[in-house]
Amino acid sequence: MSQKDHHIPLWGLFLALLVLTTAEVVLFEVWSRNQWLMPKYAMVLLLLLFTLPKAVIVLTYFMHLKFERQLIVFLAMAPFVMVFVAVLPILTDIVTLKDQSYNQVPGLREFVPSTEHSQGDGHEDSLSQDPSDDEPYH
Repeated sequence: MSQKDHHIPLWGLFLALLVLTTAEVVLFEVWSRNQWLMPKYAMVLLLLLFTLPKAVIVLTYFMHLKFERQLIVFLAMAPFVMVFVAVLPILTDIVTLKDQSYNQVPGLREFVPSTEHSQGDGHEDSLSQDPSDDEPYH
């Protein structure tokens, strides 16, 4: 191949990457100040949609896949397909199981620790008991 076949429009690529990155930053900044505009999973999907063209630009031009055979291009794109396949079920679970959150304790601010074992960490009572006592250990 001649040198002319490998022409890469660097300024165009720079501007495309700059515009996409700026759009991602602006989208996140607007969303972080006004989270009522859209749910978090929708914002993450939009960010991924802005990120994919950037990844394609980097793969195509900066990793020189534009000038390679199709098999190598397929091998380079396969991880992106796998990431999409792995992330999509997680996002659907986040949306469908949102109301079934088991990791939040209601009234945690009102929690008061028990004063039953007020001496140390509570282990001294069980160590000081005589094993011959009929009472069970506490």
